Amino acid sequence: MAADLTLILSPEPTAPGLARQVAEDRFGGELSGPQLNDLMLVISELVGNAIVHGHGDVVLRLQLDGETLRGEVIDQGGGFEHEVRASGPDDVGGRGLMLVESMTSRWGIHEGTTHVWFEMFGAADETDRPLSPHLGEDQRPDALN
Repeated sequence: MAADLTLILSPEPTAPGLARQVAEDRFGGELSGPQLNDLMLVISELVGNAIVHGHGDVVLRLQLDGETLRGEVIDQGGGFEHEVRASGPDDVGGRGLMLVESMTSRWGIHEGTTHVWFEMFGAADETDRPLSPHLGEDQRPDALN
């Protein structure tokens, strides 16, 4: 993939913040404030999940093509849960992927890996967002193969 941004992060607690800062520096002038805020949340959740649940370095790739932002977060973990967990009001965690789902137009995983992809459409209306993620290799965007 010819990415506008590729960042390799050490599995440290500071990785999500570093990823957000680099992405903001690169795309801050090209995205609206709400789009940038959504991207920052998606980066925080996916990079944070990779640090907490994965292994090894984490790769963040972002590509802006017109009004479509495509991204990938990849770690060296052994696999990914296929369903978004339901969280109760007293649960401390477990809402991250629900947030990713609500902030992106589409997202999914490469089957059997911890390679997560997402798309965010700059021109999409909030009502155009899907109610559930598209999971599986056959649903991934072609530009991120």
